Amino acid sequence: MNERLKARICFFIYMAVLIVFDVEYSFMILNMFLAFAAIELSFLLPLFKVKQKSEVLISSLFYIIFILLSPNVFYVVTDLIHLNIYQFNYKKGLVLEEWKNFFVLTSGVIIAMYYYVLMLKQVNNLLHTKWKTGMLFVFVLLSSIGIFIGRFLRFHSIHLFTEPLSLVKQFAYALNGSSILFIIWLTLLQCIVWWLFVDRKRSGL
Repeated sequence: MNERLKARICFFIYMAVLIVFDVEYSFMILNMFLAFAAIELSFLLPLFKVKQKSEVLISSLFYIIFILLSPNVFYVVTDLIHLNIYQFNYKKGLVLEEWKNFFVLTSGVIIAMYYYVLMLKQVNNLLHTKWKTGMLFVFVLLSSIGIFIGRFLRFHSIHLFTEPLSLVKQFAYALNGSSILFIIWLTLLQCIVWWLFVDRKRSGL
């Protein structure tokens, strides 16, 4: 079974679980949809590789849309913070409701991690330059910035078009030691995934 088909099967099964079962994490429907949209776009990246000047505009627009959506994939990993609505006090015994929601949320995070690895592979395979590693690092860094903006400033990708000035102003205002450290931590986490799970031989890293 190829990776793209696996990604699609995981998405539709997970959506069915979220819709059918009564869980606390219904917000994962939107979050996983955005992550799935990003991974689907990543598989189309080779089709938009510029071959002649007339393709520059449409290719640039596609790449911009992809870059704006890409933070949504690793963003799902940060949804683990929502486990804090439960106490998980194992000394009081097994509470199935808690562990059912743990299963649902963690399953989504694992799927998102799979999507993230696939996305990195697609981006990596698209680049054929001596600056590949540096460009991938910038991609990861932009993803971390996007996650910070989405998690703490509550902006979505579309707001870069509808409220660009407000987004930039609030991001600049929010930059401090803590936010920079958060961005660094998220960047390091993504770099760990990149180093551990991206096929270096096949990708040429």
